[in-house]
Amino acid sequence: MNTAYCMGRMGIAFGLLAAAAVGTISRAPAQVINVAASDGGSAAHWAEIKNDGYDQRAHFAAGVERLSARLDREIGVLKAKRASMTKDMKDWDFAMKEVDDSRSYLTSCTSELAKATTPDTWNAAKDKIGEAWKRAQGAVDKMNATITS
Repeated sequence: MNTAYCMGRMGIAFGLLAAAAVGTISRAPAQVINVAASDGGSAAHWAEIKNDGYDQRAHFAAGVERLSARLDREIGVLKAKRASMTKDMKDWDFAMKEVDDSRSYLTSCTSELAKATTPDTWNAAKDKIGEAWKRAQGAVDKMNATITS
């Protein structure tokens, strides 16, 4: 078998083993506040995870997944609104591009977080996710403030 291929597989196995070990380490319970979303689900908030440390990686990653799902729901609402629009579509589409770009940036930052293996690199990736989240929410808020029909 190809040595590089085997080493890659071993790296994945060790990564999964480390992730499993992190889940079994005891830590102080995080305070999570659930707020009902408009669709009946739980709306995620950056404040719930922004103070998580390296030892709370699993909690932080789950929180980022909830934020991403929230952003996807918000984008879905905006796209549904766009489908019913009859005027000002050019300006809408231009502004919506920032929403889509900010979503892509959040996704890329999340990928970087998954690759972080030290507290320093993890904290740097976490900070980028915070910036990406603020950018995405700013873009969505701007769209919501300028909705026309």
